[in-house]
This record gives sequence, C-alpha cells and structure tokens, in this order.
Amino acid sequence: MTTLIFIIGYLTMVLNEGFVILRHLSKTMAKARQNLIKKYGKKWKIFHSTMDVVWVTFVLIGIIFSPYRELFIGMVLGFWLLVGIFVYLPKLFK
Repeated sequence: MTTLIFIIGYLTMVLNEGFVILRHLSKTMAKARQNLIKKYGKKWKIFHSTMDVVWVTFVLIGIIFSPYRELFIGMVLGFWLLVGIFVYLPKLFK
C-alpha cells in the first residue's frame, strides 16, 4: 500500500512540477501557464499549492513506511538532479 501511495505522489510531483518547469523550456508552455493564472487567478495558486502538499505528503509517506525507501529516495533525487542539470543549470549560465 505504501508503494502505491508513493507512486501516486511521485506521478503527481512529475506532472505538477513538470508543467511549471516546462515554462523555462518552452515559450508555448510559459504562455499556457500564464493563461491559466490569468483565467483562474487565486484558484490556480490554491490548486497548485494543494498538489504540492499532496505530492510531498504521499512521497514522504512512501519513503518513511516502505521497504523500498532507498529506491524511492533515489527516484526523487534523480528527478530533481536531472531538472537541476538540464533546466536550471543552463539558465544559471545564460
């Protein structure tokens, strides 16, 4: 059960944060995000913040209570390491 909770949290993280991260790589995605913010305003921020709480909670539950905690930690760190190297590091050097 904790594995399923982690997977749901991980997929939520990838989708929620991936959409936000893509704004740095694509003008189309940046515009789509701005349009969502313009259209929904505070509701968008509440939705995004709620998804942040959901993925962090589910990922932590999976890491704390699963026998696969090392794998799960590696998956989360791997995702953010790749994002850091391929998205934010190049932005830093621009």
